[in-house]
Amino acid sequence: MIGGRFVPAGKLARAALTTMAIGCLLGGSAAGIGERQSPASPEKLDFTSTGSIAGGIFSSVAFPFKPGIATRWQEIEKNAGQLGPGNCDGDATCRTRLGILEEAVKATQSLPLAQKINAINRAVNRLIDYRSDKDVYGTLDYWAMPKEILAIGKGDCEDFAIMKMAALRSAGVPAESMALVVLRDSGRNFYHAVLAVSTSSHTYVLDNLRDVVLTDRQLPQYQALYSLGAQKAWIHGYKRGSEFAMQKRPTSLETIQPGEGIPNPS
Repeated sequence: MIGGRFVPAGKLARAALTTMAIGCLLGGSAAGIGERQSPASPEKLDFTSTGSIAGGIFSSVAFPFKPGIATRWQEIEKNAGQLGPGNCDGDATCRTRLGILEEAVKATQSLPLAQKINAINRAVNRLIDYRSDKDVYGTLDYWAMPKEILAIGKGDCEDFAIMKMAALRSAGVPAESMALVVLRDSGRNFYHAVLAVSTSSHTYVLDNLRDVVLTDRQLPQYQALYSLGAQKAWIHGYKRGSEFAMQKRPTSLETIQPGEGIPNPS
């Protein structure tokens, strides 16, 4: 509880993000919003900063903090903004997957924003196979560069989010309108990561669990924990009396086994 009013999502400010626990599961489907948006009411990207994402996503409140992997995240974000053959370091597999992704990005250039986001979400979901960091890198948690993800073709949920961020930046979506959000799926009771894109009317959630993009309001089971944006980061909490504020949660991310499915919430 902060100032007697808010309950933060665990003692995350003291936990290094390198201990992030994200047990990602594949599968599931849901009806989305992209197809229902009227072309007569185009949306505009939110250029105010990703604070607009962090402050209210999944009905949370947010407080700025400095993540333990700030340096690594800056490297990832820089690499995501320079997606191109030169970033593949001569790796043929990386260049092949990059070519597929570039074609997908090119195909979205004339699409309305919601359709563009849906197309990129679907393309990345089909480009990468889900594997835990332990399976791919032999460690419980590893933050991969886009070029590493493209070379291996496998990754966990934050890898999907990172690749979608890189693809959307290549498609012209500014970094300031996006954030990688780490959350808890209360329905399945596991930790997860998604990419959020903020517009003038919605916050869209690009998720490796589904090809169709939903808004954060369509995902009430998602509890935001912390998020990373363009040179900014936030810890998320919930107002006293809300469902998530009342739930038992780990006192620290260090108590969660990352990348191994459903965590022990004790």
